[in-house]
Amino acid sequence: PEEAVPDFLGGSAHTAHPQRCPFTGNLVGWHWSQIPTRQSLDVTFTEWSQDDFSKVKSSNFQLPNCSLAPHDMALTKNCIIMKINALTMNQVPFLFNLKGPAASLSMDGQSPVKAWIFPRPTSPDQFEPFGVDVPACFSIHFSHGYEEDDETGHIVTYFSGWPPSDSKDFLGAWGGFAPDFAKIPPTFLWRLEIDPIQKKTVSLQIAPGSDNVCTEHMLVHPHFVSRKCQFVYGTASNVVGDSTPPNGYVKLNVEPKKETGSSNSSTKRLREQGEANTEVDAYWFGTRYFTTEPLIVPKEGGNLENEQEAYLLGMVRDAVQERNFLAIFDLERPLKQGPVAKVWLKSGVPHGIHGCFAKDSQGGSSVFC
Repeated sequence: PEEAVPDFLGGSAHTAHPQRCPFTGNLVGWHWSQIPTRQSLDVTFTEWSQDDFSKVKSSNFQLPNCSLAPHDMALTKNCIIMKINALTMNQVPFLFNLKGPAASLSMDGQSPVKAWIFPRPTSPDQFEPFGVDVPACFSIHFSHGYEEDDETGHIVTYFSGWPPSDSKDFLGAWGGFAPDFAKIPPTFLWRLEIDPIQKKTVSLQIAPGSDNVCTEHMLVHPHFVSRKCQFVYGTASNVVGDSTPPNGYVKLNVEPKKETGSSNSSTKRLREQGEANTEVDAYWFGTRYFTTEPLIVPKEGGNLENEQEAYLLGMVRDAVQERNFLAIFDLERPLKQGPVAKVWLKSGVPHGIHGCFAKDSQGGSSVFC
C-alpha cells in the first residue's frame, strides 16, 4: 500500500534533454517515475510555451517492461521516440548502499531492443503508443528526428550508440582512476528508420558518411531538431573506428545532396576498423586536450533555414595547463580550418555534459541541447 512506502522511495525525475520544437516554439520535456511492482515506467510528456513557460499541454502513459528510464528522446512534428536499452538493475545492493546506481546495472549487448513511439501532447493526430523491435544496439543520445514528407510517413531518427557487443557489466570499464578504453565499445552515429503503419523497423545502420567516426554528444542546428537536415555535429575521438577520449569536433554530412551521376552514399562500402575516414570534416586540438558537448547557436539575424549560418561553441580542457577555453567555430567555414576564437577561462572547470545557450542573464531565448 502507498502509505507503507518509505520516504526514500518513489518520486519522479525530469529528463536532462528538453527540446525546443521549431514548428511550435514549445519546449518539450518529460518526467517519469518507476512502478517497481509492475516493472514499468510512468511517463508524462509536457509542452511549455516559449512566451511565459506556462504549460501548454501534458499527456501521461505507462511504458511496460521498462525497469530503467531511457536517457534521451527524439522529437518530430507529431511524435516522441524513445529507445529502451537491454538493461536491468539489481536493486538490493543499490538500496543497501553497497553499490552505486551504475555499478548495479547489467546489460545484454546482444539482445534486441525496443523503440517506443508516442504522440506529442499537442499533436492533432493522437494515437495509441506502440513499440517496435530494433536489432541489438545501445543508444545514448539523439541528435534529431523527423517524419518523411512522402506517402510512407516513415519516422527517422539519428542517435549515438554502441554496436552489438558481449558487454554484461554496464560502464564497468569506466571505473577506477581512468576509463579503460580497450574495453569500451566505440560510439558511432546511427540512423534508425521506422514504418509507423506496419509498426516495424525498416532499417538500422551507421549514418551515411560517418563510418569509423567515433563520436558522441551529437547535435544539429536547433531549427532542425524535428526536421530533416543535412549536417550533424558532435565531439570526435577518432576516425578509425577505435574507442578513445574526445579531443576534437566533427561535422557529418548525413543527408548528402544527390548529384547527377553520383552513387547513393548508403550503398558505399563501409570501412574496415582501423581504416581512416578521411572524407569527414573534423578539427583536432591535439594530445592532452579534451572536448565536451558542443552547442550550435544560430547567428544573430541569420537565415534559420540555412543550417550553416551558426556557430559551434565547445568547452575544451587543456590538461597540460589545467585550464579551459571556449572554442568558437564559424559553421560557414570548414571545421578543419579551426576555431575563429578561443575564450580562455581564468581557471579549470569540471568536465561538463549538457548545457544551453542564453542570449542574456534575464531569461532570454535559449538554445537547449
